[in-house]
Amino acid sequence: MPLSKRPLVDVGVVTWNSASLTSEAVGRLLGTDQGADLRLLIWDNASTDGTAEALRSVAPDAVIIESDENVGFARAVNRLICHSDAPWFLALNSDAWPEPGAVGTMVETARSHPRAAAVAPKLLRPDGSLEHSTHPFPSLKLAAMDATGLRSLLPRSCAEALCLEGAWAHDRLRRVDWAVGAALLIRRDALERIGPFDERFFLYNEDLEWCYKARTCGFEVWFDPAPVVRHVGNVSGAKRFGKRRAALDFANLRVFLDETLGCRQATFYRALQTVALSRRYLWAVLYGASDERAHWRLQLEAALGLVLPPVLADPEASIRNAPNEPALSPASAA
Repeated sequence: MPLSKRPLVDVGVVTWNSASLTSEAVGRLLGTDQGADLRLLIWDNASTDGTAEALRSVAPDAVIIESDENVGFARAVNRLICHSDAPWFLALNSDAWPEPGAVGTMVETARSHPRAAAVAPKLLRPDGSLEHSTHPFPSLKLAAMDATGLRSLLPRSCAEALCLEGAWAHDRLRRVDWAVGAALLIRRDALERIGPFDERFFLYNEDLEWCYKARTCGFEVWFDPAPVVRHVGNVSGAKRFGKRRAALDFANLRVFLDETLGCRQATFYRALQTVALSRRYLWAVLYGASDERAHWRLQLEAALGLVLPPVLADPEASIRNAPNEPALSPASAA
């Protein structure tokens, strides 16, 4: 792509105690031609392992905001968006890196679909395996199919149309309900209409909620398999919350369901979800699948409230009580 026509993209990365992995990911991003002119914005959520210092040596032209406290993912992304002025903003996880040309390809896809608020790439694990990263919005119909086992009886074409895991191979350009926010290219003028990420969600489901708002505002979310982003997955969440991250996920989902389905239907949804999780757990027990048994037991316990979500400081209070927001400073500064 001619340099004069290269799009300008601000890349926002939120970090927390992941110095080695984030440095590697940022190095891979900056060491490849992405088909776009990039400005790297980083918010460090009060890391104690030298993450900010490590990134200064890897990305001397980047911009870093060092927070005095961990304000969560959604709030941190919103702060980066406030400091961004490019027509495109790429929200990129600290454990993810685009393959060459991926960012420019996402911009071209968005330009060809004027109602696209966001474009999601194909996510691959570092070993090349596919991460299922696009999903339908939660609904009573899908919850009932999971609870009764009818999902497995759906014609493959129907399951593929719904983006269901196992039927949808992430192999074609298409509109989707929502996409995992590990790498999400967002159109600025759409963002101004839709609004920021919901800061009630410290971590998890902020991407689901934002894509739902985009739909209600008349925008679309598109998936393109051509751009590829490598994603390690759940590095910070697992490190900080351990087994309680599942409980945090369910707690955030409860907020989303209550507001989008209404309290009565949301309660019914959760009951169906509990039945579905119980079926999966019992299957794993019967077939002696120890890893699956441990996974589904944790999910079931979190859904039933037997594992409580972590107690988090109120991000609103933390910002209100802070005398000043951390200053925006070049990463090369001492």
